[in-house]
Amino acid sequence: MNAPQWRIWLVTALLCGWGMLGMRFVQKEQWPMALLCLLLMLSNGVTLWRLTKKGK
Repeated sequence: MNAPQWRIWLVTALLCGWGMLGMRFVQKEQWPMALLCLLLMLSNGVTLWRLTKKGK
């Protein structure tokens, strides 16, 4: 896929941000919010994989 470079950077930043926020919620033992952050992190990870996939 031919994604613009700014979009790849944006999704990467979101992925890192959700990971850091998720770790913060795990430290405070707020499990529902930690689970939400994990789901959003996985969603952004799949998006990043699709954006950087070769051949399409």
